[in-house]
Amino acid sequence: MRTGLYTLCGALSAAAAFRPAGVALMPVHAPSPVLRAAHGLAMTAATGEVPSFVQTEMRGAAMALHTRDQAPREGKQPAQRPMSSWQPTRADYLQFLVDSRKVYRTLEEIVEETEMFASFRASGLERGAALDKDIAWFAATHGEKEPAVKSQGETYAAELRKMVADGELERFVCHFYNFYFAHTAGGRMIGKRMAGMLLDGHTLEFYQWDGDVDQVLLPGLRTKIDALVAGWSREQKDKCLAETANSFKGGGAMMQHISPPKE
Repeated sequence: MRTGLYTLCGALSAAAAFRPAGVALMPVHAPSPVLRAAHGLAMTAATGEVPSFVQTEMRGAAMALHTRDQAPREGKQPAQRPMSSWQPTRADYLQFLVDSRKVYRTLEEIVEETEMFASFRASGLERGAALDKDIAWFAATHGEKEPAVKSQGETYAAELRKMVADGELERFVCHFYNFYFAHTAGGRMIGKRMAGMLLDGHTLEFYQWDGDVDQVLLPGLRTKIDALVAGWSREQKDKCLAETANSFKGGGAMMQHISPPKE
């Protein structure tokens, strides 16, 4: 089996190990270096304050899976194929957007249906409606017919629903946050490159938010996740952290459309 890391560029929570389409994610215990990194950052948080679980432990678990080119000081994994070498077609990029919309819609629907996640609703980070506009724009402007969702999007969306149906809500929180953060961070760099390569510089709605992403929207979501996690046991927190690698795999599956794996 071929392995490797895909990136949503060199930003936090944006890498994903290659997973052949149709192979389901399985609950795993995070490698000990991942949990050590997460707990280590938590221990170094400022004294006198309740540390942010997202900014310390979740961040630590993610950084342990970053490549050295993405995070020279904290990255643990070997450098990967640079974004400058990607050569997707417009149809490839559209497929990436269609599969990404499937996952975003699934995340949005689960949050709407699950009372525990009520505080996550209307965060301003939802992307389903924006992607509807972009996919319609491809057809109107470039004559690109909307393709069916491929196995990458369908499989990941089904896995997210199964987590919640099985009561594995801690696992879902890890996927929920890392998927949103990847696209608001490194995803913007990918969007800029794809716009220059394929869209004559057009900025998609996918990369435009009603509000300041970095200063308002993401901090707001982190605060809500921290509030939820405040009631969790250590075991529940570790279940969430242990899912980090799988969240990278699931989110990274969509990247197969625009960044093929190394041979």
